[in-house]
Amino acid sequence: MKYFRWIPPYQLTLAVAAVILYLTLLPKPFGEEDIPLFPGADKLAHCCMFGGLALTFIFERYRIGKKLTLGQSFMAATIVSVFGIAVEFIQNAMHIGRSGDIADAIADIIGAFAAVPLCYWLHWIDVVVKHRSGK
Repeated sequence: MKYFRWIPPYQLTLAVAAVILYLTLLPKPFGEEDIPLFPGADKLAHCCMFGGLALTFIFERYRIGKKLTLGQSFMAATIVSVFGIAVEFIQNAMHIGRSGDIADAIADIIGAFAAVPLCYWLHWIDVVVKHRSGK
């Protein structure tokens, strides 16, 4: 954790949220390149983006010494899920070649909630490693 102490609190979370907004709200975030993807790749991308956002927020709370309880972590995942659903509504409202999709919103929710056990698993590994090294 000492490697990230120089970054002010919540800056990583804000950076991840900004990247998500860029990727989801711009008509062609990768320019004119047509990247060939496998079927369902966009759902996997949504799951990873919003899971990453929840993971980053929970990680940053842990990093600044304000570890979230399990209930608070699920609340954070709920907030990230609402953010994902809002992005889908915004895509529909903007009329710039992007459209909201219920399957994308479901992938956002799955990603956000999958981050909670992942964070606790990573925290458990950190505790075991510290215990074994005597720190």
